[in-house]
Amino acid sequence: MKLQCQVEVVNRLHSSLSIKSNGRYLKSTLALAKQPKLKKDEETEYVILHFSTINKTGIKYKVSSVKQLFVKCIEKGLSTVRFEEPPVDLCIKSEATQLKCFLRLLKSCLSGNCKDVKLDNISNISVTHKDIAPTKMVIKDRSQFPDKGFPRTLEFLHIIGLKLHNFRRDILLLRNLVVLDLSDNEIEKIPPEFGRLPNLAELILVNNHLGKQSKVDWRWLLGPQIIKKLKLLDLSGNSIKLLPKSIWKLQRLVTLKVDNNNLIKLPSTLGRLGSLRYLSLSKNELETLPCSLMQCPLEHIDICYNKFQMSNNKTINMEHSPWEIYVGSLAHLVSKVVLKHKIFYAPNLIPWTLVDFLDNSHMCVCGAPVVNDKTHLYKEFDLKSFFNVVVFDSCRNSSVCFECYFCSPKCFSKVIKSS
Repeated sequence: MKLQCQVEVVNRLHSSLSIKSNGRYLKSTLALAKQPKLKKDEETEYVILHFSTINKTGIKYKVSSVKQLFVKCIEKGLSTVRFEEPPVDLCIKSEATQLKCFLRLLKSCLSGNCKDVKLDNISNISVTHKDIAPTKMVIKDRSQFPDKGFPRTLEFLHIIGLKLHNFRRDILLLRNLVVLDLSDNEIEKIPPEFGRLPNLAELILVNNHLGKQSKVDWRWLLGPQIIKKLKLLDLSGNSIKLLPKSIWKLQRLVTLKVDNNNLIKLPSTLGRLGSLRYLSLSKNELETLPCSLMQCPLEHIDICYNKFQMSNNKTINMEHSPWEIYVGSLAHLVSKVVLKHKIFYAPNLIPWTLVDFLDNSHMCVCGAPVVNDKTHLYKEFDLKSFFNVVVFDSCRNSSVCFECYFCSPKCFSKVIKSS
């Protein structure tokens, strides 16, 4: 049996000499084989062959020299095989299911219960090009789909222009996936389990049908794992009308592209994305931008072909005392603390009604959280005053109407006086 994996070889003698391991994992192939018998009454001896990008001829380790197996993190695809002689540890990274099969077979060889196990002789074991674990796959025709499913080692997967209506669920098994491109298909829905992919950094869904349904289920985008790694999200050409308010949870997001959609408004929570640098909003139906966006450290913003118009600085000022803006209810006070200190919240931690209340919060022009909309106005600001690169229509300037909210009468008066 052969296992495509990544292996770090750690010599235990180095630790006694204060020599630190470099922590470098190499693309490898581990193979279980048996030594040919020299005598008829001789017991069968099993070995592990380690082929790597550095040593393509392979290193042989006797199975009888295995001292211990560490399988505590096997569900994450991690394990360690410790040998008595030589005094080394093979630290293995691999797809969890394949790793379990390999270790199960290794345990059978250790215990001697391998009568029904068929292993090749060591002389017949070699690593060919087919044994090298693929990390990238580009599919532009349905005939190119692998018969046995996607290799679990894939890190880059591009399925382009096939007009797929349904999301392929075997993608959910690709735990090492870093880049996924499903451009130019007709996918309408992505399963919530997609949010559990632990290493996905770039997701490209250009020209699909995600916004075709009246209500979009965004659970796949806000899963517990994907929010920790996703850096690029391209949802261009999906007929999307509204982005989820919980998009602020993508705290690693650097690039967001939502061109050529039907967006009429952006969520006010967009300003909480402290890592966002590139935002593309062209070819939508936006008339205003949330003032929270002014708090984002954007380097590039594209607002071409929208419906931005000159504002009349119209103020909507309900008759409430300044005291209510400062204090508010107890829920308002607690919400401001949660938002100010960026405390994580989710429906499994607090009631969903409070989650919805926090997601509907706004941001003041000064950057402070605002949990009510008693005082706000529409005012134009020049985007060039806030962002390095601004792309806009040739027939208009870079001034855009912002929907501004205020945390105090002081901030409100300051903006009014500048009008």
